[in-house]
Amino acid sequence: MRSQLTRSVFRGLLSTEGLVLRCHASIPTRRASRWRRGSYAGGEMSVAGGIQQRSLFGFSRKEERKPKDPEFVPGLETFIEFSNMQRIGARLPLVPDIVRAWQRFFDYKNQKKEPLNRLQAVQILRTFNYLKEVQTEEGVYDLSIVALKNARRALLLMPKDNEVDLHSELARGIYDELVRRGRWQLADVGYLVGVLTRTGDTTAALKLVQEHYAELTTVETDAPTSSSKAKFIWKLILAGFAKENNETELLKTLEIMGDGFPHNLDTQKIMTCFYAERDDVEATKMWFGKPGADGQPLRKTSPRTLTAIMEFSIRNNELDWCKQCFRDVVERDPTKEQWDIVLQWAAGAVGKGVEDVEQMMEVMSKRNPDLQPDITTINGLVSLAISQKDPYLAERYIALGLKSNIQPNARTFILQMNYRVDAGDLRGAQSAYESLQGEEILDDEDLPAINHYIRALCASKTNYYDSITSILQDLEARKARLEADTVSAVAMLYMSHSQIDDIYDLLQTNSYHYTLLERASIRDTFYAYVFDRAVPTPKAWEAYQILRTLFDETDVAMRTKLMEEFFARGRSDMGTHVFGHMRSHNLPSHRPTLSTYVSIFLNIARLSDLESLGMVHNMLKLDPNIEPNTLLYNALMLAYASTGDGDHALEFWDDITNSEEGPSYRSLEIVMRACEMTPFGDLRAREIWDRMRRMEIEITQGVWGAYVGALAGRGKLEDAKAVVEGGEVDFGLKPDALTLGIFYNAIPGRNRKEEVAEWAKAMYPEPWAELEKVGQREHVEGWSLFNIEREWKA
Repeated sequence: MRSQLTRSVFRGLLSTEGLVLRCHASIPTRRASRWRRGSYAGGEMSVAGGIQQRSLFGFSRKEERKPKDPEFVPGLETFIEFSNMQRIGARLPLVPDIVRAWQRFFDYKNQKKEPLNRLQAVQILRTFNYLKEVQTEEGVYDLSIVALKNARRALLLMPKDNEVDLHSELARGIYDELVRRGRWQLADVGYLVGVLTRTGDTTAALKLVQEHYAELTTVETDAPTSSSKAKFIWKLILAGFAKENNETELLKTLEIMGDGFPHNLDTQKIMTCFYAERDDVEATKMWFGKPGADGQPLRKTSPRTLTAIMEFSIRNNELDWCKQCFRDVVERDPTKEQWDIVLQWAAGAVGKGVEDVEQMMEVMSKRNPDLQPDITTINGLVSLAISQKDPYLAERYIALGLKSNIQPNARTFILQMNYRVDAGDLRGAQSAYESLQGEEILDDEDLPAINHYIRALCASKTNYYDSITSILQDLEARKARLEADTVSAVAMLYMSHSQIDDIYDLLQTNSYHYTLLERASIRDTFYAYVFDRAVPTPKAWEAYQILRTLFDETDVAMRTKLMEEFFARGRSDMGTHVFGHMRSHNLPSHRPTLSTYVSIFLNIARLSDLESLGMVHNMLKLDPNIEPNTLLYNALMLAYASTGDGDHALEFWDDITNSEEGPSYRSLEIVMRACEMTPFGDLRAREIWDRMRRMEIEITQGVWGAYVGALAGRGKLEDAKAVVEGGEVDFGLKPDALTLGIFYNAIPGRNRKEEVAEWAKAMYPEPWAELEKVGQREHVEGWSLFNIEREWKA
């Protein structure tokens, strides 16, 4: 007979959830079971799946929202699977599948002109080291030459975070592999030089150039192609040393280049910008004015060089020198790009007003009718005003353009969004954003400004929730990704509106494209949210669930702090679940350490949670990686003592005394606390005390006070008083407020507590007065206890 068990029942049994009977009054879960299986929220275990409900006419209600799948760069998921399987020693993906993933990944990167981040580079390098040895037949490799060169091209693009050490290693590996296979060409050296000079290893790049491009360093070559290639290669070397701020090697390289490569536009730009950024006045002037091969000043100057000397002259009060430089540029029939920099010089350094700039634009047009100011001119002036933090001036330059019938373009609206956001004019920024929607955007150049705007909306005290969601929908339609800081801001906005599903979708779509540092910044935002005590505990738990689900790289130390936070909130059940998630993690490096066990037992002790204690103790018994020591036994002893199970607690004292390490002073304090809770515990306490005296172990204030508590807890009032009164003579110890508080709180019965109070007030008035300052609370049995804080420390 065919079984009537459904697949959902089997899935529940296999996932250790057991068979869950769903009541028709239950509320369907809001998230997919793969996110919430076995999770804990708000005191109830969430049920996977939910219930299908039908209307009166039998039609299903609106289909439950489906979560978005993680969005990876094509091929990256295969690399991650390969890394995980390799790490745990499991079966690896098939080589043809990995090769196809390689091709898809680098085709996407080159098409989108998107650099590899470090997280992706780690996966690629690990995969490359595996694939480069795999052959389909003798001399024929699965990872083809075309695939290698495709990857090499993508490595020329550098990520924003500048974490490029693996880019360099991967580029060297590809080059070495081409050499090993005998498929090396001179162009391959050029690609490697390009990567090395961008990744901070220009010295190695120079060595390659000297080895392989020696024929290009001579003047005897007449081939235009070789000459241009040589100029380009040496330009990379110079730019690399300049980027590394290596003046010595920069000058040596110029000597190596010799007369075959005279001073030109490129060397002027590299050297002038290098010294201008260092505010070296003499060197900047020298390199800017250095003549060319004919002994005459260079006829052309790049706009980048002009901008550098303009900013340099303002910083170093070299306005007169710079004025002459710009006068020479104007007299040499400047290009349109140079004219734009001249106008910025007049506005920024000379202090010309908008009307003066307008007159200069007219002069520019009259001198050469082919050179007319355009929107690029206006945008340059707007950028200058932004650098001066003058949004009003920026608006005036845009108005000047409109007056001359120069219409704003996408770049104008991007600038406008930025300075309006910085000025707090969010309505004005919205207007610029709306205008931007009608413009053609190339290479997502508007995304930084839109991200900046979204973050400002999220931070505003005014509710812009609808505006934000509208912008996000526009970006989603474009398949545009958000910056990490924007994701953090939007996620916190969603948290405040309890839109948990939207947070998962947001992170699934964006977070797997970020570097580890960017992912860490998003993770830390949720981390801080959990630790904000103004956040209700159920919401803090939701934030933790997001961390656990989507940020698997969270280490044990951070997970332990999250566990401790829920204990600190008084939710032992939640803290125990966090520990359980660590305990069941598939990576050994993410499982609890001995210190994690100590921490949870101490927290359980503080909350006296017997149920959680039993669960965690069972996990410890089944954990083969933990070797108990005195610290762990102390924590266990304290946990069981706090729950009233003194007999069980004392078993760990036996383990400590039988161990090679032996007890610590904290062990002695804790065992006395266990005796305080245990029937006839005073007998065991006396036995331990007498042994300490025979062994002449120094008696500390803590151990002495704990022994007083052990006697008092078992009702031995006179014996406890005798120990306190003899403390100064026997051990040189006087009772402090904590000692008297332990005595008072431990002694059972209202009458005996009153007797202790009268005795202490008469014998030790000062510490008793200090004790009374801490105040009292009422015990469930009706008597009062002092609010003393005994250490929960192993």
